[in-house]
Amino acid sequence: MKLIIRKAKVSFEFREMDASKLATFGDGTVQGLTGNTNFPSPLVPLSTVNTQVVNLRATLKLIAGGDKSETLTNQMQQQATALMLSLTSNGHYVEDVANTLGAGDEKKAEGLILGTGYKLKKKPELHPRDFELVDSGPGWEHYRVKKAKKGNEGHIWRYGITTQKGTPPVIVILRFTLEADIIISDLASGSIVGIQHTSILPVSHTKKTSAATTQTSKAASSVPANKAKHPVYSHTNADPYLWTDFLYTGVM
Repeated sequence: MKLIIRKAKVSFEFREMDASKLATFGDGTVQGLTGNTNFPSPLVPLSTVNTQVVNLRATLKLIAGGDKSETLTNQMQQQATALMLSLTSNGHYVEDVANTLGAGDEKKAEGLILGTGYKLKKKPELHPRDFELVDSGPGWEHYRVKKAKKGNEGHIWRYGITTQKGTPPVIVILRFTLEADIIISDLASGSIVGIQHTSILPVSHTKKTSAATTQTSKAASSVPANKAKHPVYSHTNADPYLWTDFLYTGVM
């Protein structure tokens, strides 16, 4: 069993920006964090980030002025990499502090993150699937979900007892099946069950596939893997699965 805590996530898409846009983004974080009492101690000092931005812009100006030498180009790449690493470290700091201050209030944590110049990670779009209660009886309920078109899927069911419909259970239990349905027995008569579902598919990797990227199909979460087909999960990604909304049912 575990507590359900919704964490706000910082977007690290800035790592895909070109050097000029990265410098602009770095400026935004310096402005957003300067004097921000909620985030008093960034892992990389703001003075360092500001210096990295200034140096990168100076190099970009020389390149734009016509100096296309390999030495200057390499210098620009090294400066951009150093700035990107600093912004990444401070991004993790911002995410951790915002969620600590939010104390489980995801909206509050998101507001704190946006105030720093960082952006929020886009939430995965969960495509609708047929997830329903198909049968029930005294003390038991039978749930079913439509299988994905691809085979070899597994199913995780996350459920718990709650006080009323619309209120997610605080304590949940996880169950895994290879079948697309589950019967939960020994439920207390008159109780209310809140249940979620996610299905998992293995992912097919090529030489160009990054082990750091979780690919998803329209119907299920895919397991990230390295080139040797070993599952790879990020320690900093608390929940990589695409869960349905809670389905609430009353027990007979």
